Amino acid sequence: MSDSTNNYGSRPDLLDTGQWHLAVDISRHGFGAWIVPDGIQGRPPRVIARETWPSSEEGLLTRIENVVYDNPSVLDDYSADIIVESDRQLWLPAELYPSDEECAEAYAAIYGGEPYDVMINDLGKEKVAFTLAPGLKSFMQRSFPGARIWSQQSLLKEAGLRGHEDYKCLIDVRENMFDIVLLHRSELQCASTHPWKNEADIAYTLFSMLDTYEASPHKADIVLSGIRDIRQNTGKAIAEFVRSVSQKNHDLDGISIPTAVYLAINRKTKNANHTR
Repeated sequence: MSDSTNNYGSRPDLLDTGQWHLAVDISRHGFGAWIVPDGIQGRPPRVIARETWPSSEEGLLTRIENVVYDNPSVLDDYSADIIVESDRQLWLPAELYPSDEECAEAYAAIYGGEPYDVMINDLGKEKVAFTLAPGLKSFMQRSFPGARIWSQQSLLKEAGLRGHEDYKCLIDVRENMFDIVLLHRSELQCASTHPWKNEADIAYTLFSMLDTYEASPHKADIVLSGIRDIRQNTGKAIAEFVRSVSQKNHDLDGISIPTAVYLAINRKTKNANHTR
């Protein structure tokens, strides 16, 4: 445990859930839960649950429920951020879809399923609708009341909002998938999730997206995060064709955690629950 002290003026007490923050990452291929001392910079996380499985929709909710029930400390009374890694996300203009109900119905019309299973992130100009497994939304609302629930693309988009004159592209490499978010002068152009087998797949998707949006690669700054060797090799492959490439190591005190988990924990502004 680090010698860092929290805003209570002492080392965090493991028995006091009010001194810790819970971050949960849920995907088709696994579940992870970490707690970090609240109010400490450079704070080391503690893993309290971690399990992986072959990627599949069949039985996914049961797998997630079993991990939670097998690790009851996850259900302690922490403040919490939950990240749902979904490759089925729908970005909608808030001006045209002012209510969450309209967003959920639009999502269900495209992807199928029931509107009540759809989760919504409200990001101001845009809303993001997403699901992972039928019944997951209600399970999380019962198990983690008051938690903020995010899609990974929402957090990437938010991370790229700092003022930028030209094009900025954030790419996060996860197991078998990567997310790509393109912004122009902090305005969202595109956000999507793609499969990958090697670095060439990521580079091809990047340049294809830039071409689609008539963005000159030489005016684009690329930010890579996620799986270290893949993103580093991708950065080397594209460096001569774009304006800049930067690498983000998302870890807490040297412990690697998913990019979206890191971004959720380190958000500068703590807003109200973004997902209903």
